[in-house]
Amino acid sequence: MVSLLIIIPFCIWGEKIDQWSETIIEQGRHHPFQTGGILALLLASDIVLPVPSCFASAACGLVLGFAYGTAASFIGMSLCCLGGYTLGRLCTPAAKKMLGENESERLKEFEKKYGIWLILALRPVPILAEASILFSGITRQPFMKTMLIASIGNLAVSAIYAAVGALGETKQSTITAFIVSALLSAVMMLLTRKKTSSNNKV
Repeated sequence: MVSLLIIIPFCIWGEKIDQWSETIIEQGRHHPFQTGGILALLLASDIVLPVPSCFASAACGLVLGFAYGTAASFIGMSLCCLGGYTLGRLCTPAAKKMLGENESERLKEFEKKYGIWLILALRPVPILAEASILFSGITRQPFMKTMLIASIGNLAVSAIYAAVGALGETKQSTITAFIVSALLSAVMMLLTRKKTSSNNKV
């Protein structure tokens, strides 16, 4: 259901937002910092709107260059995580009622055991990145630890997209950045597996 809440808006408004994003980028060459702020706000709203986050993050690098582009993307993604975690906490009573007490406890245990590290591993993956943050809020995971882990992932992903965006045109570079981010996610998944395995042994 969480995935559907994220996917359905893409089906309804995705194309229009893509066109609007391209218009913003075209105008951004004349007003880079203003455009960077708008792109950061777009990324911040990704938890509730069908924002093409890969495209927007790469556009930050294209419009602002690597350093400022990384900063703009990082701020936007971090605000998105903050909003997603808060939204998840607000939805906790409804989620418990929908799932039932037993399933809620199982989800909470799963999040406690794997959730924090899955947040890091899934930051480069659209939809799953947002879903992992929502679940952390729903299961009331520690706020500071969740935000710290998410920030590490956000910084890595933002730097990759901003770097590739700064080197080329956004449409072509987004594909390259996504591939690199997917590889980064795979590495994070392996590290997560080792971390959880060592915890289980302890």
